[in-house]
Amino acid sequence: MVRLFYCSETIFKRINSVKNSHFILLVFVIFIVAGSIVFLHSDVAVGFQSNETGIVTVSRLNVRPEPGIDKAPIKILEKGSKVTILTHHNNWLKIQHNSQIGYVRYRKSYIRIIYDKEIENLSNVDAKIKTAKQKAEDIDRKLEEQESALQTFTKKEAAIINSLNETDIALNNARKRVSALRSDLALLETDIQEATYAFNNLRQRIKTSEDYASNRLVAVYKLNMLGKMNILASAESINDFFQRKITMEHILAYDGKIWGDLVKNKDKLQQMLDRMNAQKTKKLLLETDLNKQIGIMSNENEKRLKLLVDIQSKKRLGLAAIEALKQTAAALDRTIQFLNQRPNKIKNTSHGVFSSFKGLLKMPVKGKISRHDNGQGKTANFKTGIDIKADRGEPIRSVYDGEILFSRWFKGYGNMIIIDHGDRFCTVYAHAEELFKTKGDYVEAGEVIATVGDTGSMIGPKLYFEVRHNGRPVDPLEWLIKG
Repeated sequence: MVRLFYCSETIFKRINSVKNSHFILLVFVIFIVAGSIVFLHSDVAVGFQSNETGIVTVSRLNVRPEPGIDKAPIKILEKGSKVTILTHHNNWLKIQHNSQIGYVRYRKSYIRIIYDKEIENLSNVDAKIKTAKQKAEDIDRKLEEQESALQTFTKKEAAIINSLNETDIALNNARKRVSALRSDLALLETDIQEATYAFNNLRQRIKTSEDYASNRLVAVYKLNMLGKMNILASAESINDFFQRKITMEHILAYDGKIWGDLVKNKDKLQQMLDRMNAQKTKKLLLETDLNKQIGIMSNENEKRLKLLVDIQSKKRLGLAAIEALKQTAAALDRTIQFLNQRPNKIKNTSHGVFSSFKGLLKMPVKGKISRHDNGQGKTANFKTGIDIKADRGEPIRSVYDGEILFSRWFKGYGNMIIIDHGDRFCTVYAHAEELFKTKGDYVEAGEVIATVGDTGSMIGPKLYFEVRHNGRPVDPLEWLIKG
C-alpha cells in the first residue's frame, strides 16, 4: 500500500508540469482504485479475518501448525468437533479449538461452515440434546434402581411373605382345632342326651320300685303283726300249708330281689349322675377352648387379611409375593418329580387308561374356571394350572381313580392332595379347607377327597387344579369336559 502511494506521488510530480488539471485528477483516481484492488487481492492471498464457526464432518481431521500437508499434526479433531475459523488461506483454514490455534485443509467434505442463525439453531439443538441426555440418564438411573428393587427384595419383605405362610398355617391349625372341638362337642352332646335319657328312665324305674317297696313294707309289717305261724296254721290241709309256705317264700324272695335291684339302681343312678356332671364339665371346657380357638382363628384371619391388603397395594411386596410363588411352583415341580421316581403301582384302573379320557374328565368342583393369576389380575405364567373359584366348603372330587401320593400342607398351595392315576399321570388339588384322604388311600372317580378353602390363596376360596404327565404340567382344559 505504501509502494502504491509512493508510485502515485512520483507520477504526480512528473505530471505536475502538465497544465491540464482534469487529466491529473483522472490519473490519480485510476491509481487509487488500482491500489485498492491490489490491496484486496493481497488480503485474499495472505488471509482475511473471518470469525466463522465450523463443524468437522470427518472421523479424524489433522490440525497442523502451518498450512501444508508436510507439516506434522499438532492435534486431531474428531467428527462433530466445533471450531472457530479465524482466517481463510486459499485451501487452508486457520482455526481455534479449545484455545489451541492451527491450520486445517478446507474441503467441504472435511469441515462445514455454519453461520449465525445455524449456530443459534445448533446451540438450541445441543441444549435440547443435553437436556434429553440428562433425562435419559435420570430414567436409566431410575430403571436401574427399580430393576435392583425388583430383583433384590429386603429381608423385611421376605419376612412379610414368609409370615403370610406362617399365618396361613396358624389359621389352618386353628380351623382344624375348631372343627375338631365342634365334633367333640357334638359327640359329647349326643352322649349327654343319651345319658340323660337313661338317667330319667332309671330314675322312673327306681321310683316305681320304691312305690312297690313301700307297699310291700306295709304288707310285711302287717304280716309280722299276724305272725307267719298264724298264717300257716290257718291252712285247711297239709297241701294248703305247703302251698302257703312256698308262696310266702316266693313273695319274700321277689321282695328281696326288688330291694336289691333298688339299691343297685340307686348306685347306678349316682354313677350316671357323676358321669353326666363330668360330661357337662368337659363340655364347658370344650366350649371354653372352642371360644379361645375361634378368637385365635379370628386374629390370624385379621392378620392374614392385613398382609394380603399390604401385598396387593404395595408393588414391592406384590413382586416379592410373585417371586415367592415362583419358588413354590418350582418346589412343587421338584416334589412331583421326586414322587414320580416311586414304582408305578397303578397299571390300570376299573375305568381303563387315564390317557383315553382326555377331554372327558368331569370338573373336580362346581365353580368358575379361570387361569391362575397372582392376586392382582395378572396371569402368572409360572403356574400352568387353573383356578376354579367356588364357595368355601364345596366338595372337591377326584377326577379319576387313583392312589393318594400326597395329602398335607404345601407352602404357597395350602392344603394339597396329589393323586396318582397310573401311566405317569397325576392330578393336583390345592388351597383345600379340609382333607378327607391320607397318603396311600385309594380313591375312585367322583369320590369326595376334600373341601374348597383359601389356604395359601391370595384371592379367596378356590381350587387350584393341575394335570401332569411325567412330572410336567399339561393344559387341564384339554382334559376336562367342555362346558
